[in-house]
Amino acid sequence: MFIACRVILMCNVNDVYVHFPRLQVLDEGGDSLSDEECVKEKLRLLQEFLLTDTQDQLKILEDKLKSSELSTEVYMSEVKAVLKKALGVVKEDEGVEQNRHLNGFSENGSHKDEGEQEGAMDTQEEGDAIKSPSAPKGRGGRRSKADSEPKKSPASTRVTRNSGKQPTILSMFSRVPKRKSDELNGEATNGEAEVKPEEDITEEVSQGDAYFIPHLCRCLNFNTPPPKCPDCRQYLDDSDLKFFQGDPDDALDEPEMLTDERLSLFDANEDGFESYEDLPQHKITNFSVYDKRGHLCPFDSGLIEKNVELYFSCAVKPIYDDNPCMDGGVPAKKLGPINAWWITGFDGGEKALIGFTTAFADYILMDPSEEYSPIFALMQEKIYMSKIVVEFLQKNQDATYEDLLNKIETTVPPAGLNFNRFTEDTLLRHAQFVVEQMESYDEAGDSDEQPIIITPCMRDLIKLAGVTLGKRRAARRQAIRHPTKIEKDSKGPTKATTTKLVYLIFDTFFSDQIDQNNKDGGGVKRHRCGVCEVCQAPDCGKCSACKDMIKFGGSGRSKQACQKRRCPNLAVKEAEDDENMDEEEVLPVKETKKMSQAKKKKQTKNKISWVGEPIKTDGRKEYYMKVCVENEIVEVGDCVSVSPADPSHPLYLARITALWEDGEKMFHAHWFCRGTDTVLGESSDPLELFLVDECEDMQLSFVHGKVNVLYKAPSENWFMEGGMDDDIKVIEDDGKSFFYQLLYDGDCARFESPPKVTPSEDSKYKFCASCVRNKERGVQEVPSVYEPLEDEESDSKVFYGLATLKGEQYRVGDSVYLPPEAFNFGAKAVSPVKRSHRKDCVDEDLHPEYYRKSSDYIKGSNLDAPQPFRVGRIKEIFCNRRCDGKPDRMEIKLRLYKFYRPENTHKGPKGAYHSDINQLYWSDEEATVNMAEVLGRCQVEYAEDLVESVQDYSSKGPDRFYFLEVRMRDGCYRAKRWLRVRMTFQCLGRVLHPEQHRVVSVRECARSQGFPDTYRFFGNILDKHRQVGNAVPPPLSKAIGLEVRKCVQERMRENATEPVKQEKMEVCN
Repeated sequence: MFIACRVILMCNVNDVYVHFPRLQVLDEGGDSLSDEECVKEKLRLLQEFLLTDTQDQLKILEDKLKSSELSTEVYMSEVKAVLKKALGVVKEDEGVEQNRHLNGFSENGSHKDEGEQEGAMDTQEEGDAIKSPSAPKGRGGRRSKADSEPKKSPASTRVTRNSGKQPTILSMFSRVPKRKSDELNGEATNGEAEVKPEEDITEEVSQGDAYFIPHLCRCLNFNTPPPKCPDCRQYLDDSDLKFFQGDPDDALDEPEMLTDERLSLFDANEDGFESYEDLPQHKITNFSVYDKRGHLCPFDSGLIEKNVELYFSCAVKPIYDDNPCMDGGVPAKKLGPINAWWITGFDGGEKALIGFTTAFADYILMDPSEEYSPIFALMQEKIYMSKIVVEFLQKNQDATYEDLLNKIETTVPPAGLNFNRFTEDTLLRHAQFVVEQMESYDEAGDSDEQPIIITPCMRDLIKLAGVTLGKRRAARRQAIRHPTKIEKDSKGPTKATTTKLVYLIFDTFFSDQIDQNNKDGGGVKRHRCGVCEVCQAPDCGKCSACKDMIKFGGSGRSKQACQKRRCPNLAVKEAEDDENMDEEEVLPVKETKKMSQAKKKKQTKNKISWVGEPIKTDGRKEYYMKVCVENEIVEVGDCVSVSPADPSHPLYLARITALWEDGEKMFHAHWFCRGTDTVLGESSDPLELFLVDECEDMQLSFVHGKVNVLYKAPSENWFMEGGMDDDIKVIEDDGKSFFYQLLYDGDCARFESPPKVTPSEDSKYKFCASCVRNKERGVQEVPSVYEPLEDEESDSKVFYGLATLKGEQYRVGDSVYLPPEAFNFGAKAVSPVKRSHRKDCVDEDLHPEYYRKSSDYIKGSNLDAPQPFRVGRIKEIFCNRRCDGKPDRMEIKLRLYKFYRPENTHKGPKGAYHSDINQLYWSDEEATVNMAEVLGRCQVEYAEDLVESVQDYSSKGPDRFYFLEVRMRDGCYRAKRWLRVRMTFQCLGRVLHPEQHRVVSVRECARSQGFPDTYRFFGNILDKHRQVGNAVPPPLSKAIGLEVRKCVQERMRENATEPVKQEKMEVCN
């Protein structure tokens, strides 16, 4: 390749024009370029094909120009001279003489091969010199030194291929006719030239020698691929390659053209712009699309997607003008570069509209120019094919591949195209383009639209044509519009480090996906395939889903993937899976039955006998430790299998915990369950069993046989052995050996470590751990009362100080949870806002946007959410007395005070929006509920009694509430703070008790005011509170009265002694 490229430039200039047609156009002045632009264009074309010496000369001239040693005119003339010398543009005779001299030829002679030795083998048919045209034909042997001047050359130690019998590659080329040259011998003579060896050519080129071998050029050109244009990638020697002929003189640039009055839709005084961000739209006719080098090229071959700058020249017309002629159009030149091209018109019309988008406007194509028509006609076939497919699938999404073929074959192409029918071959030939257009069409649709790429006919087309989904080419970088935009790095996620168990699960179930990801370098990301270009692209950051992401500053609530990253492989696979699921038979859901509820089959066993004497007699029951069943000894603690009534079920397994006889031979079975009866299903070990808290009394005739069940205890260092391979086999699979290590709770689908229960010596013969746990659980489920309060007994009730339920203790003053239906509140709940119902019978053609109207469903609404638990404070724990005077402990009652939540007050649901979720309101309302309705305990405190902040108190644990106000019948009031010096009670009586969370009663208010218990108040409760509040406390009245009496007595005493003093004074006088 290196030799061929360099040799081309040393041929005649006409040969260079064959390989560089653009160079001929520049030399003939066919392009409208200035002299300086023409030289720069030649340099760009020939730079990489010039010899090293020539490139060095051009580099020196360029450096001198930059350093201002040469002017621009002198630099241009020097470059022209260097290029003319490199291309051999000299006089024909001078060129021949010069080339002969450079290559060591004499006129009508031949030169000596410098590496040739005398006595070489005669098998070398090709000589090392070029014969003159007058020399006789024939394959001459090795030439002697007398044929030319003797020329000595230094001895060379390099061993060439010419030294042996092996022919060279160049020697295998056939001789071609020599060019006629009248300047050489004056007459036209046909001859054959011998080809110079490849090694000598390589050596001479490396030494920088210039030579002229036109026949060698022709031979080497057969092995070198023709050059391609670096922009449009078309072959430069292709006869179909066309150049743009140039723009008319009156053509305008794009900004100037867009401001032309002939394209304006509005008058000067009209304001027709809705948004300055919208691009104007125009139609173009007589258009030609070309690259920067002027090559006419198609725009659908991926050049735009590969960021190749394509331009177009045309006549621009207003958007309302449908006439494709050039009348009334504005000539425009070099519009672009084209940022995108698109197809529209999928509304049933006859034509498919194709458009270009530049940085300034959108253009809709009409008719191409005469020289661009053949190129544009090839693109119209697949464009119209995609239009037919889209329009057909819009109305027939359930159509099959055969239906699509029928539609394509019966569709007549529009007039004016170079084809007259569509076939299946046309569809398969353009399948990749059609599928890519379907993907682009789905991307432009709404989020609630079903993509058409998952329709049955498209899935069949993808399989038949082998279409690669997700092969979306990278979009053009918007550097023209947004020069500061930075492209994000799209690195795929790395694999996560997992435990051994997770690794084994993924390696077993997802081996194909993992292998595929290892090849492609991408990781599986949730539901997407992670392989196609769509999945590996970064988030766009512009769609609604991206704007809601946290990394783009959103709230992160929608949890939706980027709309630009809809995986087509996933969509097609899900559609196929859904279709297969519809075809498959839906298996009924297996109901989980308890072992005790399963039906067992009674065996016909006649040989059942006790072994030994009974160890205990309890009434009619005689307990034994061993029994012989069909010549097999079974004792208490052994495990047996029981035959099911349905033979399709496996044997039931149980442990014998007791053996007795009370008319029939019986045993007590503590059941095991297999792994298939748990949530593990078929993924469990077939030899592993699980304990369950289920047991049953059965006849020994149901026993099928004895089995061996071992307990596999966990390792003492189990917390350090996670993820290690457990290759130890517990037992052999002989059909009668099993093991267990966990207890299974079927109600919660939970696995637990079996509790350790040690039976006493007296109960070993009938101890059942399942019965003990079930009994404890049953006791906890039934409420009980303790600590009767004798001082508060009444004729109809018995009061208690303690109650228990589900292992929890409750006392007077504790707060409890209750279900929402336990009691109601006095405040009327605010009715929710009723939304208008949608009409069912609506004409979608007349009202296509009616589905956007409001419906009963509100996203995020809490109207259907369950209500929170009621909260109450226990006032009394009591049982009603029965007819015999004893308490009825089967129905334990609680009398409690109601706590209001903010939404239960007159504020309604809006009150909860502005209140703390843990805030409650105290009330004096009471309710009586059953103890069995209690759901749990909670803690309610008065906020001002806390020694810490409300936030710290609430964060210390769950089920913590507080209150600050009292909910009364006529509103909420602030609670009082205790242990403070205060004024007397108000007349309204809204004061809380200092120790108990309740309102202080009338008698307690009277006592605190000093009224004796015998004092009677009249009226209702409010009147009594008003009397207490308005009255002067009796102790205060007494104190005031005593002080008044003291003063009166002292005054009277003084008055009584006044006459005695006067008499004494008179006596003294």
